[in-house]
Amino acid sequence: MSVSPTLKCVICNHFQGRWPIDGRENDHSAQGIRSHIVPSFTWNDLLHSAGTCYCCEILVEGCSKCFDHHRISIDNIEDCSLRFYYPPHIEDVDEADCDKHLVFHLHNGNKFEVEAFATDDEDCHIPDAWDYFPTLQRTSPATDSAEALATVKTWISDCKDTHSDSFCHFSEIPQLPKRVVDVGLDQSSVRLVETNGLRSQYLCLSHCWGPTQIITSLTENLEAHKRQISWEQLSKTFQEAITLTRRLGFHYIWIDSLCIIQNSATDWEIESAKMADIYSLSHLTIAATRSPNGAGGLFTSTPDVAVQGKTPAGDDYRFFFRQRIVHQLDAEMETAGFIGTEKHFPLLSRAWVYQERMLSPRVLHFGHYEIFFECKSSVACECDGITFHGSGTETAAPLVKIDYADMLEELTAAHHGIDDHAIDSRHILQSQHHVARLWRTLVTCYTALKLTMSKDRLPAIAGVARQMAAARQSPYLAGLWQDSLSDDLLWMVYAHSTFLKPRPHLRTAPTWSWASVEAVVWYGDVLTFGAIDERVSVERTARKEYSTVHQCRVEKATVDEYGMVKSGELTMSGPLTDSVLEQEMGEHEGRDIVLHYVAFPSGRRVRLKADYLLAWAGPYQALPGTKVLCLLKCTITEGTEKYSVALVLKQSIQSPGRMERIGCLKISGNHDELSAVNAKTETVVVI
Repeated sequence: MSVSPTLKCVICNHFQGRWPIDGRENDHSAQGIRSHIVPSFTWNDLLHSAGTCYCCEILVEGCSKCFDHHRISIDNIEDCSLRFYYPPHIEDVDEADCDKHLVFHLHNGNKFEVEAFATDDEDCHIPDAWDYFPTLQRTSPATDSAEALATVKTWISDCKDTHSDSFCHFSEIPQLPKRVVDVGLDQSSVRLVETNGLRSQYLCLSHCWGPTQIITSLTENLEAHKRQISWEQLSKTFQEAITLTRRLGFHYIWIDSLCIIQNSATDWEIESAKMADIYSLSHLTIAATRSPNGAGGLFTSTPDVAVQGKTPAGDDYRFFFRQRIVHQLDAEMETAGFIGTEKHFPLLSRAWVYQERMLSPRVLHFGHYEIFFECKSSVACECDGITFHGSGTETAAPLVKIDYADMLEELTAAHHGIDDHAIDSRHILQSQHHVARLWRTLVTCYTALKLTMSKDRLPAIAGVARQMAAARQSPYLAGLWQDSLSDDLLWMVYAHSTFLKPRPHLRTAPTWSWASVEAVVWYGDVLTFGAIDERVSVERTARKEYSTVHQCRVEKATVDEYGMVKSGELTMSGPLTDSVLEQEMGEHEGRDIVLHYVAFPSGRRVRLKADYLLAWAGPYQALPGTKVLCLLKCTITEGTEKYSVALVLKQSIQSPGRMERIGCLKISGNHDELSAVNAKTETVVVI
């Protein structure tokens, strides 16, 4: 086969990046144009090109072998795209994101992605005639293989040896939770054990329950489970977690459905309140990250295929193809990010799992393509690409767990002083502000996750709140904190009207708390995870406060002060303006939406960011024409942008004389209708 030295292949470009037309490789204006992307072609197009292009022939061979491994039928391929990313400049190859992958859209609506990569091994040859090739690691052949187990043991050992002075490590052997599962390391049978203060290392399991009922401990079978738990009754995930616990040499594992009596409200209240300690004192949490239910299990095969030969010029080549490994661990504030996380890692889309992951010193994830590992100081995976969006080091992926641990450690150190000298009050205030921003960022991430029961909105993050309270040393108020209450009140719902839900009929939190709504909430000062410099340097956004919080009171509903609440009152004063709700129909991305407005006596209308589905019948209904009060909260300056935020309140039907929050306003420019000059300063109680 012959290849023209000047005519590049329209599909693969002969594994070359694109240079500027005048060939100026060092021209910085060329940034970003090196990538070679072909948005659409057919499989037959690729086959046809392979007849004259040896590089496309390689692509056909590698992709076909991947199809065979994963039972992908060529007849099911509807469309293909190719995305080859190259460093913008030769000197950037060690830092810039580089990637070579193909996307195959299937007739059933799914897509299958294949990535090509080289390794550092001596027998992996990449011809000089080809442009830069991403370098990654091969994974173990299966996540239950001897190779995978050896990797897990190395990760744990490295964490224990190198992170001895961090939150990953504690010197004392912990007291076991009230109940644990004895995996039968000394005898083959599995049973539930009442520990009675026994101390020993133990593991935890993080898993999706799924819609199908899994085995649980109940008051009526508790004694039987203490004698023996039938292996056949255990879900595949439980069986494989127990098998792994044995292989790692541990006697005990804590599994929520077995270790908490599920039909005892008292036992659930007491034991769920201990979540922070249970997960934070565990030696390792095993996460069934790829499985949406108990039938999914932990283990999977993770094959790759080698492709080798000689180029027409006689150069040897050898590299690998495999199903593309996705590292979408944390849902971003975009719908695509939520969908990506849920599709690849269903476990990480569940709200209850969020705190399990944050609290555990070490988490071992079992994914579709590899195992990966998070501790409070580092993250690792088999392919070695988990910390970056691509194969280079230019774009770091968000590392929420590490940033969370770092910031708590920073605040704790600030409170205890540095080198036994006097505490630097300015440093403490700065650390407190950073941790307050971290909490608001965690809330934004957490509220994007799925929760079956709205009553669990606060309990499912109570463990994180309890752990943070030890460092913050501030009262916790239904998802907000006293030392940052003014800023914590500025949450907004991140949704259009088509995605809003009714406010839960049974009160789950005061209306001034984000926990009172079933929606993704957003704060304007969220942190960008991984942006270390931002965390250190950014001060509180410049603002002018117009309202004052006089008192905030919360009555808890259970023994856990960080869990469900019975009621709460917020007493505030500030400029209040009488106004009226209005609405009209609008359009967003081709679908009809309801637009809510607040109409002021001056005739000005301002778009309302509603907290919930206002039209829903019930005690929280707020129809057009409803009289509301707008409480001017503050004016915020961000660079050249200046805007005001006001809380929108309506009279409570259930508690006359009290107000309820229904949404907020973000007003750019002047706010004459809300200013102290035109508004009356009064005190209100919000419930």
